[in-house]
Amino acid sequence: MQCLLLAASVLLTANSSLAAAPTLSVVNPPSTYGVHIGDVLTRTLVVEASGGDTLAKNSLPKKGRKQNGIELVGIAVQSQAQSGHTRYTVQFDYQVFAASATPSVMYLPAEKLIVAATTVDIPAWGFWFSPLVTGGTTTARKNILPEVKTPLIDSHVHQQGLVVSLSMTVISLLALLYINADGQWLPFMGGAFARAHRQLKRLAKSAKPKTAAEEKKALVYLHQAFNQHYGANIFARDVDEFVRLRPGFKGLQQEITQFFEASNQSLYDVKSRDSRQLIAQLVQLSKRLRDCERGVS
Repeated sequence: MQCLLLAASVLLTANSSLAAAPTLSVVNPPSTYGVHIGDVLTRTLVVEASGGDTLAKNSLPKKGRKQNGIELVGIAVQSQAQSGHTRYTVQFDYQVFAASATPSVMYLPAEKLIVAATTVDIPAWGFWFSPLVTGGTTTARKNILPEVKTPLIDSHVHQQGLVVSLSMTVISLLALLYINADGQWLPFMGGAFARAHRQLKRLAKSAKPKTAAEEKKALVYLHQAFNQHYGANIFARDVDEFVRLRPGFKGLQQEITQFFEASNQSLYDVKSRDSRQLIAQLVQLSKRLRDCERGVS
């Protein structure tokens, strides 16, 4: 009876040890051929450890280890606790740095991991190493491709667009200058009303008191401009004829009539007037007359 009990105890211990042994699965690179210098080969190990068994980190190879033309350039460990066991996923990244003139067989090295007190062996994995160019420098020279010149960008269309844009910008600036400027930098800018407008603006901005004399001077500036356009002295009765001869001023016919009426009152009326206000009104009227003169109103 004691012998039977001893045998049963040995069997239970053996079964327990077998059940506790870690399991290993290896995923090697997908291809065993066509590997060149500089290629990185990834190898993944999955270790299933039962109970509280842990993977000994000091059993892992060191990053940077070189062996027979193979360098371990990366190593990553992940653990995932599951019911009754722990799964360790270990990824090795190997880079090939060997140089060979002919195809040859190389191996990812065998590795050993320690889980609890159990050693897990990972076998070596062989593959074919293919040289980039077979032969010596003569063969390499034959395989050199000539340099291709960088194609030039056709800038003709862009140059045309730039010229058109610059031309439009210059034309727009000249148009704004022609419409708003008081000077005589361009042809047709020095008309009679443009000159009268400049004179009136200077008169309005001067520090002199705006007296009746200043008021009459302002009226004379506009009268001279009307006379120049009409070709003779123009009076209130001639406004209709002036507009007929100069149809560009038709839109201001009412303001022109009011100007001549105000001029007659200023010359012949003895009542005092606000000369400053009248001169300011003449500045605005002369600007509108100048615009008509330039054909931009």
